[in-house]
Amino acid sequence: MNILLTVKQKILTNMNPAQNVVTKKMILVMALCLTQSLITHSILNKFHIHVINGFSHGEILEAHSRSKDDDLGVRHIPAYGEFNWTFRTDFFSRTKFSCHVWWTGGEKYLDVFWVDNKFLSSECGGNNCRRRSQDDGVYLLLFSYHHN
Repeated sequence: MNILLTVKQKILTNMNPAQNVVTKKMILVMALCLTQSLITHSILNKFHIHVINGFSHGEILEAHSRSKDDDLGVRHIPAYGEFNWTFRTDFFSRTKFSCHVWWTGGEKYLDVFWVDNKFLSSECGGNNCRRRSQDDGVYLLLFSYHHN
């Protein structure tokens, strides 16, 4: 960081005022680009959440999903059906979605999405996060994703 400031000071002191303004703007744009690369989830990636009813006995799965900013309402998911949505995270990659799911035999509260590299790459399968109800519980479907 000190090297960058020293280089910036040296560059700015050897220029006329017009060049100085342009250089300051270029440095600002570069700094914004570097910062954005740290939070690239919010600009480049769309994420897809799937809540899947895998009950074998034809039961309807009820699901109420929400984030801090979005309430997706209660959904009635028929047997072998799914409820899904697509979104981008907020600018600082703090988006988190959770769902309350219930059926005749029980209920469960689930965190279905959060920004964490381990979760996104090894548990969420990159950009597609899937939760499925089965006769013995509700599961995160694991997909391994490796970005080359």
